[in-house]
Amino acid sequence: MMTNATQTVEQSISRLRVEHAHGDVIGLPTGTPRLSWEYAVEPPADSEIVFHVERRTLGAAEPVVQEARVPASDNTLCAWPLPALVSFESAVVTVQLVDTNGSPLSPTSSPVRFEAALLENFQHFADFVGPSWAEPETDHRHLPLVRAEINLRDKPAAARLTLTALGVVEAEINGVKIADDALLPGWTVYSDRLDCWTFDITDQLVSGANALGFWLGDGWWRGRLGFDGGWVNFYGDKIGVAAQIDLVYPDGGTERILSNSWDRTWKVTPGPIVCSDLCEGEHYDARLEQPGWSVPGFDDSSWKPVAEVYYDTTKLVNAELPPVRPIERDEPVSITKRDDGSWLIDFGQNCSQRMRVHMRGLASGDTVTMRHVEVLNPDGSLATRTLRRGQQCDVYTSNGTDAWWEPRFAMHGFRYASIEGYQGELTSDDIDCRVYHTDMERTGWFDCSNPMINQLHSNAVWSMRSNFVSIPMDCPQRDERMGWTGDISLFSPTATYLYDTQSFLANWLEDVRGEQLRYGTVPFYVPFIPIGAWGTAAAIAIWGDSAAIVPWALYMDGGDTELLRRSYPLMTTWIDEVSGYLTDDGVWERRPEFAIGQLGDWLDPTAPPDDPMLAMTDKVLVATAFFAQSCRIAADVARVLGEPEDALRFGRLYDHVRGGFIGRYVGEDGIMTSDTQCAYALAIALGLLDDDDTLRAAAGDRLAQLVRESGGKVATGFAGTPYVLPALSRTGHDEEAYSLLLSTECPSWLYQVKMGATTTWERWDSMMPDGTVNPGGMTSFNHYALGSVAHWLHARIGGLEPIEPGWRRFRVAPMPGGGIDHASTSHMTPYGLASCSWSVTDGAGAGATDSDRVMTVNIDVPVGTVASLEIGPDPQELAPGHHTLTVRL
Repeated sequence: MMTNATQTVEQSISRLRVEHAHGDVIGLPTGTPRLSWEYAVEPPADSEIVFHVERRTLGAAEPVVQEARVPASDNTLCAWPLPALVSFESAVVTVQLVDTNGSPLSPTSSPVRFEAALLENFQHFADFVGPSWAEPETDHRHLPLVRAEINLRDKPAAARLTLTALGVVEAEINGVKIADDALLPGWTVYSDRLDCWTFDITDQLVSGANALGFWLGDGWWRGRLGFDGGWVNFYGDKIGVAAQIDLVYPDGGTERILSNSWDRTWKVTPGPIVCSDLCEGEHYDARLEQPGWSVPGFDDSSWKPVAEVYYDTTKLVNAELPPVRPIERDEPVSITKRDDGSWLIDFGQNCSQRMRVHMRGLASGDTVTMRHVEVLNPDGSLATRTLRRGQQCDVYTSNGTDAWWEPRFAMHGFRYASIEGYQGELTSDDIDCRVYHTDMERTGWFDCSNPMINQLHSNAVWSMRSNFVSIPMDCPQRDERMGWTGDISLFSPTATYLYDTQSFLANWLEDVRGEQLRYGTVPFYVPFIPIGAWGTAAAIAIWGDSAAIVPWALYMDGGDTELLRRSYPLMTTWIDEVSGYLTDDGVWERRPEFAIGQLGDWLDPTAPPDDPMLAMTDKVLVATAFFAQSCRIAADVARVLGEPEDALRFGRLYDHVRGGFIGRYVGEDGIMTSDTQCAYALAIALGLLDDDDTLRAAAGDRLAQLVRESGGKVATGFAGTPYVLPALSRTGHDEEAYSLLLSTECPSWLYQVKMGATTTWERWDSMMPDGTVNPGGMTSFNHYALGSVAHWLHARIGGLEPIEPGWRRFRVAPMPGGGIDHASTSHMTPYGLASCSWSVTDGAGAGATDSDRVMTVNIDVPVGTVASLEIGPDPQELAPGHHTLTVRL
C-alpha cells in the first residue's frame, strides 16, 4: 500500500451555523443557541475563538456589540457564551481564531444571522379565530377566509408575525403571500403542543392602511386521518388562526396587533375552496373568489365577525424544524392526449408534489379535474385502487377568466397525472409542478459505475424526501400517511447520512414521548390515532424500539448530547416496560391482550398479499433481537450521560436478553431455529454473537449458503432487510452480499429498478412482472423502509461509516466487488465533508491477472476527526487532510 497525504490550505473558518439550521434563521426557539463552525487546518492546541456578536432588539437603531472567548476545540455545538437573547432579539455573529495573546490566526469568518422567536409563553396574546357559522360535523367542509384591516401611523422599522392555526394556514399581507411555506403549522400531537412560526414582515407593511388575509384548511386538526375510513375531528371540530404582530416604529414606539373576536374588524367568510382533504384532494370554485379580499379598502360588509376557537395557549411552542416548502420543479417528460380528450402527463419521477396549472379558455362553470397516481395499469389507465380513500383528485371550477391554480391544503404523491376538461392544447408551459418536503439540508451523496445501483440509491433518496413532510410518514399517496415508528426505526441511520435530520427527528421524538406518556407505550405510529385493528396502542418490537434506535442514530451522526438527554426518558421508559414482558430466560413474549401480536419480519416476501405478517422467521426471535439492541443502546447512552447505575442495569439486562436469544434460538453449531436470512442477519449484524467468533462464523457461513441457495434473491422483510448485507460483510461474505444486491429477479432491490421504479416500494413485488399492481390492499410505490440498503452502499461500496458519535472517528473501508470499477461517497459531518472515492484499474502487461488489479483511493478527512483506514491487512489512522493511496488487490 502506498499513501500520500496533502494539506496545503491556509487556516480559515467556514460554515458557521446556529443549532442544526442551515443558513440564517428567524424564530429560534431558544435564547441560548449553540454554534458550530469548521476549520481548514487543525488550530494550535492553546488557541481560542473570539465571538464577535452584534445584538439588536427589535427595531433598535444601533446594535450592542459583545465579545467572548472559548477554546478553539469547542467548534461543534458550542454553548452560547453570552447572556441569553430575549424575544425577537437578533444576533449577527462572526468568529476568529486567535492565539493566547489575542493575535489573529485566521481571517474573520462569514457571519451567521439569527433571531429568537417569541420566547415566553405569557407573551402570546392572540386568540384563535375562525368561522362564526354552524359547520357540519363531517369532513368536506367549506373552508373560510379570515381578514382584518389595520392602520399604522408610520412604516415600521421592524415587524414580526407569530403565526399558528388549528388546522392549516396560509397568510397574505396586502395581497401578497408572506412565504412559500406549506401546510403550516405542521403535524404535532396538538393535545400536547402546537408549533408557532415567526416571519419578518417589515417589508410587507406600509404606513397607513394594511390588510391581513388568512386561508384556513382542515389539515390534520380536523380533517379525515388514516386508513379504514379514517377519523374526522380527532383533535377538534373547529378551525382557527392565531396571528400576532409585534412591531416597532422608527421613533421607538411599539404596537401589537392581535387576532381576536372582540375587534369587529376581524371578519370571516366562506372562500373559494369548497373542500380540501390532505389525501383526497381539493375542490376550488373560482366563481366564489373575492378579488382584493386581502388588500386594504376591500368591501367586507357582507362578511361575518369571527368567532373565537378555544385552545390552551400554554401549549404553544416555537417550531424547531424547517418548514415544508416547494424545493424544486419537476418537468413533464411527456404529455399525451388520450382518445377521451383527457391529457396524461408523465413527470418521470414519483414524489410528493403538486401541479400548478394554467387554466385558460374556460367558460364560467367549466370544470377541470386532475387525478394523480404513482403508476399506470398495463392498459395505460390510472392505477387508483391502491390509493383507497386517498384518491388525490383536484377539481377546479372556472369563473371564466384565465388563471394559474394549485391546491393549497392537499398534498399528492404521484408520477402520473391526468387532466380532464382542459380546453385547447396542453403544453409544458401550462404546467408548473413543484416538489414538496420539509426543507432539510442534503448531507450525503453516493455514485458508482453501475447505473442500476445509482438508480437504487436515487430511489431511496426520493422516497425519503417524499415522506419527510412535517413528520416521517410511511407513504405520500394513499389514505394512510402516518408516522409509523417502525419505518423510521429501520431507516434512521440512512436518513441521517443523506440529510440533516437532527431538528426534524428531534421534533418528532417529542411527540413520541408525549404519546408514550399518554398510552403507556410507544405506539405503532406517532401522532397516534386509534383506527380499526390498530385502535389500542401496544408494545411491538422494531416499532417501539424506535425509542432507542432513532435517538442513537441522531447521536452517532450529530454528536448532540443534549438531544440524547431529551430522549433519555423515552428510551428508559421503553426499556423498563418491555423488561416486564420477558420470560425467565430473557425472551420477549408479547402481551396477550393485543390481538394482532408482534409484526415480526413484516412483509417477508413469502407472505401472501392479504397477510403481510405471515413471515418465515419466528416473531419472538425478532422481538428479542431488537430488544437486546435497545438495551445495549440504553446502556451506552447512560454512560454518555453520566448515569453509571443505569448503565450497569441496562448492561446486565442486555446480557440477560442476549443470553436468552442465544439459548433459545441458536444451536451449538450456529444453526438457528428459524433457518432464515432474517434470523442470521439479526443475530450477526446486531452483535448478538460477537462474544463467540466460532458461532458467529458458522452463522455467517449458513447465511451465505442461504443466499446462494436462493439464487441471490432477497428473503427478508422489514426486520431483516437493513441487516442482511451488513451481516454478510461482517462475516467475510461480500461476494454473496454483492450477488444479493445485484440480483434483478423478484424479490430484489434491482427488480424494482428493472421495473422502472423511481422510488422505493413498500413490497418487493408492489408491481408484478407482467406490469400489474400487487392485488394486496396495502401496496405503495413510495415507502422508504426498504431503502435502508443505502446504508450498506455508503459503508461498504462507498466506504464511509461513523465509529464514534458525531463522526469524530470514522471508518474508511470500501470493498470493490460486483463488477463495480469505481465509486464515491461523501457526507457532511459536524466537522466538515468526509469523502472517499476509489477506482480499480487492471494490471498492465501480458498475462496480468485479477491479483494485478490496482485500486486508487482518495480520502478527505475533516479537521477534528480521525479516519480509520481498513483497506488491506494493516489498518492505519489518517489525520485530517486529503489522502491518496494505492492498493494492489
